[in-house]
Amino acid sequence: MTHSHSSSEPCYCRPWHISCETSTCSQARFASQALPRASLGNYRKSGESGCQTCAVITSALRIPSIRHIWRQSIEVALQGQRKDVVAEMRYDEEELRIELLVDGTGRRVLRTWGSAVSADWRHFNLWWQGNSSQQYGHCRAFPTLNCHPVERTDSECSIEHLKSWIGACAENHSCFSKDDLMLLVRVVKVTENRVRVVDQHGVRGRYMTLSHRWGINEAFALTSLNFHLMAESIPWDSIPRIYKESIELTRALGIEYIWIDSLCIVQDDADDWQREAGKMKSVYGSSYLNIAATRAEDSNGGLFASGNLGAEYPAQTVPRDPEIQIRPQPHFTHAHFGSNYSHTAANSPLMQRGWVLQERILSPRVVHFDGDEIKWECQAMTDCQCGGMVVIANFKGDYHACFKPNGTPLPYEWMRITERYSSLKFTYDSDRLVALSGLAEQGVQSGKGGKYLAGLWERNIAHQLCWQIINTHRRPDVYLAPSWSWLSVFGTVRYNNRMDFTSRCSTIDVKIEEVRCLSKEGVIATATTSPIMGSIRLKGRGVIMSAEIKDPGTETTPPIYCLRREGLEIQCRADYLMSREEASTITEVFMLYWGFMWPNQNKFLVLKPIPDESPKFERLGIVCIPQERANQLGDMLKHFKMKDEIVIV
Repeated sequence: MTHSHSSSEPCYCRPWHISCETSTCSQARFASQALPRASLGNYRKSGESGCQTCAVITSALRIPSIRHIWRQSIEVALQGQRKDVVAEMRYDEEELRIELLVDGTGRRVLRTWGSAVSADWRHFNLWWQGNSSQQYGHCRAFPTLNCHPVERTDSECSIEHLKSWIGACAENHSCFSKDDLMLLVRVVKVTENRVRVVDQHGVRGRYMTLSHRWGINEAFALTSLNFHLMAESIPWDSIPRIYKESIELTRALGIEYIWIDSLCIVQDDADDWQREAGKMKSVYGSSYLNIAATRAEDSNGGLFASGNLGAEYPAQTVPRDPEIQIRPQPHFTHAHFGSNYSHTAANSPLMQRGWVLQERILSPRVVHFDGDEIKWECQAMTDCQCGGMVVIANFKGDYHACFKPNGTPLPYEWMRITERYSSLKFTYDSDRLVALSGLAEQGVQSGKGGKYLAGLWERNIAHQLCWQIINTHRRPDVYLAPSWSWLSVFGTVRYNNRMDFTSRCSTIDVKIEEVRCLSKEGVIATATTSPIMGSIRLKGRGVIMSAEIKDPGTETTPPIYCLRREGLEIQCRADYLMSREEASTITEVFMLYWGFMWPNQNKFLVLKPIPDESPKFERLGIVCIPQERANQLGDMLKHFKMKDEIVIV
């Protein structure tokens, strides 16, 4: 069957004709991915006018079970009065907006658009199920689809999906070297019908890596006592399940080695741990493929699982054309892989752990073994068996794009890293510094951000200093970082100005003269577990204000201060928790005007004077005043005086 338009005019379906030939498809010469959203009614009329592709799309969306899915999104969007919602949808569902998506995997994804809020989008895969040779003799608007949900993530079909992703990456991307790399680390050798720990420094080869969650009582590990036994041969029956299944996968892919942290770092040797932990950039950065045991609670949990996505989201035959299938995608279940969401992976023990973020980002390629399916991430492409990975801006891909010429500035993407990393969990507070060191080292080597400064970058540092803590608010028992760094407080960070970081609508009022940042040993602080010492010296406008406790806070919420000066009155929540006694010692603060930032806010840093060390201060909190209160802002700034020497430590 030929899916073409009887007219010579471009049609709404032209994004899906990018693979078509002009000799067999009248829409091929109009093919373009740059197409605005059109209504369901537009597609229906186009189909009635002769476009069989638009007719198939309309027919697919009218299947009762499919219609039920997108119809629900209309109700939610209207009730929520979302941004850009089309009010006419309440009375005429043909006003529903439609987008046609195509990505690097070749999937054809149809997005129904209830509003500008992504929670109101629904996604459907469409593909050609008939004879492929017949399909490619005509229009290619609906190509075949290779990846579908399966019952087992270790099935032959799943392994073939994984091999196809690896092959596509090797052929089309530059994520991983085509030549074998020089091994720089201790690895586990899995060939010769045995498993053993080997030191292969200087040997060329390929190795896998494993990202997994450590349980509370993990006894299976490399130690100074069992080192020689592990180097000889590890009994198969003694190996925990998750390691066994990772080894089986490594063998199935024809790879000789795998790096597993608990088996490749001597766990009771502090020097070995410090040395190897500092190599995380090269360990994961040189990995052939990182296996993410996303669903397992500990090493005894399983890598592989049974999935029910196929039954839960069944494929349907399109009445208009029985050779074309449509399958709904799960809704909003992949958000924690996206760039623009703050969702935590509630059902993924691994993705909640602090060490895992850099393992995922540094690895050229990652396969996630979830409870229902396998998911793929490389530096240039994402995919999964249900298709949900292809419809979101990918966190890993967006970060790597900043290292390309004319890419997004590193500090902008790092603000995303900060927000995500700050929400993750650690067993030991000190790990928070070193578990970010591989990413920091990568950024330093790129030269894209200037000096690395305790979780921030030298370039555009004024924007990065405007962080806010939204939960936890816990200062570590032992000093880790200067107060101006978000690393000094445990809690999830948010940047109100992050999404428009590259715009010119922000005005920084302070002038930063110098930033110093070194580890306790006096070296540049990237791969370090020891405290980071640092200071910022600047000029800016500020005023001394009295501070009175308005709310002493609780065990989970920091105190709120009322700041006063000559008729001015401002409230400020402290960054961190304090006892009532500690909070009451703060009776005076310095309020520093930082500048105007998108979205329409004026920001002030509230600084606590360090007794007998003028002009030194510590950060206490941040205050944001909307531009709508311009009159109040003007009255405030009348009292602010320029101060030539302000030092924040």
